[in-house]
Amino acid sequence: MDPPPGPIRSLVLTPVALVGSLVAIAISPVLFVVSTACDLVDRKRWRFTRLLALGVAFCVLEFAALIAALAIRVATGWRRSPAAGVAAHQAVLAWWLGSITSMLRRCLNLTFDVRFPVTGDEPLIVVSRHAGPGDALFLMSELANTQRREIRAVGKTTLLWDPFFDHVATRAGFVFLHPGQSATADLIRSNAAMPSRGAFITFPEGGNFTPDRRRRAVAGLRKAGHIERADTAEALSHLLLPRAGGVHAALEGSPSASVVFVGHSGYDDIDSLAELWRAIPAGRHIRLEARIVPRPDGWLDRQVVADWVLVCWTDMDRWIRKHSPGPL
Repeated sequence: MDPPPGPIRSLVLTPVALVGSLVAIAISPVLFVVSTACDLVDRKRWRFTRLLALGVAFCVLEFAALIAALAIRVATGWRRSPAAGVAAHQAVLAWWLGSITSMLRRCLNLTFDVRFPVTGDEPLIVVSRHAGPGDALFLMSELANTQRREIRAVGKTTLLWDPFFDHVATRAGFVFLHPGQSATADLIRSNAAMPSRGAFITFPEGGNFTPDRRRRAVAGLRKAGHIERADTAEALSHLLLPRAGGVHAALEGSPSASVVFVGHSGYDDIDSLAELWRAIPAGRHIRLEARIVPRPDGWLDRQVVADWVLVCWTDMDRWIRKHSPGPL
């Protein structure tokens, strides 16, 4: 569902989020007593308390980030996004990402093996798969906090229901689009033009991978008569067929940027709240590997880029298959 217009979000959703966060924080001691009692009966490594702690942490971080965004707006004279405001919002974004991913690691019992190449100061175009709970947050935190980069991405407008994305991410340089919105390529080109130590992130699958989504995509291609594309999509066991238009636009927008493809494995089978709930006691070991891939010759041609992305996607699918822990 599309979010309401900006003024309504600011005058209604944001105050509701602030008040709701404060109420949740205030009653959290009582909730923790209840969750502890549930865990004593459940005996599954304190998963009630883990999820409650994650929810309370989200409320604290949401409240703090929104207050910080308000302070930045006041300090910059309520201008939309002057350069100083962008840098300040990037700092808030990096802090929030580092904090929320730290809580996700602890509360969901996640461990990580991250392999990221040395990329220097040149801008990056980061092309990543999209699957599992919070995978985009962990990637962004890696880029913002470990790699110390200014990050930017194009996302869906549904994220603007969350005031954090509305007031922090948008003013940090992120762009949120309606599905199928016109001029998407132009917006990607303009936002992919990153400064030194900048990183533009794109997810060519267009959404989280799930086995059901993959099956529906293959069936839809066959029904539409795109037999060759359906066969190609079906051959990918852990990825959705990539859409290369956004990658091509990003390459055009930042012709000097290096390109990094990111694959990960470890929470592929967690595609619902029920699966997440079941997975908490055992935890997960997440592997994330990034590889610098040179642009193909003739990369200004969209079809050349489409073929190149598909080759990289096929290689990534083989890597995920090799490192996937399999179903629970």
